[in-house]
Amino acid sequence: MAGEEASGRRLQGPERYLEGVELAWREYRRYPPNPDWDHDHCEFCWATFMVEDLPDVLHAGYCALDEYRWNSQQWFESFRERFGWRVVDRE
Repeated sequence: MAGEEASGRRLQGPERYLEGVELAWREYRRYPPNPDWDHDHCEFCWATFMVEDLPDVLHAGYCALDEYRWNSQQWFESFRERFGWRVVDRE
């Protein structure tokens, strides 16, 4: 039950914009439309994605093709089927 409650809290919002999207595994880079944007967060666990090599920072993950929304590998695996994500290999 505790796991279901935690999972339910994580799903309050992302299902509106992540259902059925195509994702790609990518090395993190600054958000192309705004290169001053220096980090992003996992949509589920809030882990930080950055180019810089700092403690507890992720340097790669699954992202929407516009590179605006990022997911850690852990949460990608947990929610891939639930959200119907398709992995593509496109730049």
